[in-house]
Amino acid sequence: MTVPAFLNTIEQTPFSVWIRESESVFAYYFILVFHTIGLSLLVGTSALVALRLLGVAPALPLPPLKKLFPLIWGGLWLNITSGMLLLFAYPTKALTNPVFYLKLALVGFAVRAMMAVERRYLGDVSDVDPDMMAKARWVAMGSLLLWCAVIGTGRLLAYTSSYILYGKIM
Repeated sequence: MTVPAFLNTIEQTPFSVWIRESESVFAYYFILVFHTIGLSLLVGTSALVALRLLGVAPALPLPPLKKLFPLIWGGLWLNITSGMLLLFAYPTKALTNPVFYLKLALVGFAVRAMMAVERRYLGDVSDVDPDMMAKARWVAMGSLLLWCAVIGTGRLLAYTSSYILYGKIM
């Protein structure tokens, strides 16, 4: 596989080198901590909503769960921001790894599922349509499975790369 030279250009920028090699508390591991916090907000809160749609804690009304979505979307933006910084530190490692693209696709599908939950299934449920709630359960189950797959592929990224940096085979 030929690695595009622009990845080397990115890796050699002072900012990329700083993220990757600095001993500062605000460099790579700090960013990684924020990526984990964002993931916790995003996936943890999404899982809570999905589990309620699947019938856990039936006494808990559905409409108030819509108030949790600012946490979900805040976690998503924290993950996007920290993920871009992590990508900037090791662009060759990520962008030459097919698992990275699988993870991004899974994130997209999972976010789409949560958007559907927010828009369609957490409104006024005073006249609950059984067909609608059956669909909501399928979307909730899909959401949980997708988030598990996102976490799994994210962990696999550490072990499936062919390159760590431009020109350095693992």
